[in-house]
Amino acid sequence: MKRNFFSITLLLTLFLCSITSQAQFGIEVNYGLNGVTQPSITNISHFGGGILYDFDETFGAKLDFGSDKFRTDNLIYNKESGINITRFSLQGTVNISDLIDPTSLYSSFNLSGHLGGGYSFIKSTEHKNNDNTVNAIIGLTPKIKITQGLYFAIDASVIFNLSQHYGFDGEFTYDNYPNSITGIMYNVTGGLIYKFNEYY
Repeated sequence: MKRNFFSITLLLTLFLCSITSQAQFGIEVNYGLNGVTQPSITNISHFGGGILYDFDETFGAKLDFGSDKFRTDNLIYNKESGINITRFSLQGTVNISDLIDPTSLYSSFNLSGHLGGGYSFIKSTEHKNNDNTVNAIIGLTPKIKITQGLYFAIDASVIFNLSQHYGFDGEFTYDNYPNSITGIMYNVTGGLIYKFNEYY
């Protein structure tokens, strides 16, 4: 048993080392603002994170998640109501600064963009059934280099939850046509990105 455990641990260690020895593998965490315009809701209740992989200095991909909470005064029930959203997305990334000027790769500041889609799990405070939707996301991420491999990042993203059953107040979007809306939300966050084995 001990021998098997040691073998599995060794294999996992070698596997992780082989991943991080390849081109640009990284992780990110972020926290900050989320909001919608209808109804007007702004909260500091977003938390997110992700795994990054850059194919080269310009293009890459990331698998990320986000957790958002929306609450507003509900005049019908005379209390706060809303939804909680958990999002998973696969996105393509591009270093915009590198496209404009390849020498900016060595600068302490650069700007990246990301675009993709995935799955959103939406839970209402007022209804038992959960809402499962497809999401699309687009955003910009300015990054400031702190030290080798470590960056402070500000991200601004817009997320579209397609055919969202619940409004951001926790109620059905329409009584007769609950599928006839696309929920649009935004995030403005600060966070950290760490990249293993940078090219530069």
